[in-house]
Amino acid sequence: MIEHPEVDSGVTFERLQDDRVSRSESVAHQVSEMITRQQVAPGARLGRKSDLREQFGVAASTLNEAIRLLESRGLVETRPGPQGGIFVAQPSAHLRLSHLILALDSNSLSVADGLEIRNALELPLAAHAAIHADREGLARLESIVTRMGQLRDDPAEYLRQNWQLHEEIARMSSNEMLRTIYISLLDTARQSLKQVAPDPQFHESWQENWALHRELVDAIASGSPGRARIAAERHAPYAERMSDTLN
Repeated sequence: MIEHPEVDSGVTFERLQDDRVSRSESVAHQVSEMITRQQVAPGARLGRKSDLREQFGVAASTLNEAIRLLESRGLVETRPGPQGGIFVAQPSAHLRLSHLILALDSNSLSVADGLEIRNALELPLAAHAAIHADREGLARLESIVTRMGQLRDDPAEYLRQNWQLHEEIARMSSNEMLRTIYISLLDTARQSLKQVAPDPQFHESWQENWALHRELVDAIASGSPGRARIAAERHAPYAERMSDTLN
C-alpha cells in the first residue's frame, strides 16, 4: 500500500475572528486555503480528527461540521481505521477547472495566450448578450461606446473603456463558466498591461476600431444573436492584432 505523506506539522493556521463567519466555516476556509496555498497533493493525510481539533482549538462538533463542509465541496475525504483520518480528496474535473481559473495571473499564463483564448470566446458571448441584454445593460454599453468615440487623443483610456465594454458584454451571458473564464482572462490582461505603451499607430486605426465597436453594440441591441456574432467576427482581427504584438 502506498503511504501518503502527512502535511507538514509545522503549518500554522490563522484563526479567523470575524463574527460573521461561523467557527466551522472558519475552519473549513483555513483548511481550503492551506490546501491551495501549499498545493497539497490528492491523497495527502491532513491528520486525525483529534489532531485537527487540537490545531484549531475547536470542539468535536465544530470540527465535524467543518469536515462535512469540506467533503461537500470535494476537498477532503474521511477514511476509517488505524491509518485513517482526513485526507485531501481527488478533485473533480469541475473543481480543477475552478482552481485553474482562480490561479490565472501573469505568472501562470502569458498575456498573449490569455488574449488569444479570450478572443475565441467573444462570438458566443456577443450572441448571448443579444439574447439576454436588458434595458439597463444596453444603456451601459451605449454609454461606454459613446465615451470611446470621444477618446481619439487618449489611447490608454480608450483601451480601458474598450475592455470595460467587453466585460459588460460578457456579464450578460447566462453561461457562468464561459463568463467567468472570459472575465478572468480579461483581468489578467488588464493587470499585466498597465505599463505597456499604447499602439503608436492608434490615431490611424482609431476610427475603424471604434466603428466596429459601435457596430457590435448596435448588433447586440438589435436582439439578433446572428447579427451579434457577425459583428464580433468583424471585430476579431483587431483583437488578434493585439495578441500578435505581445508574442
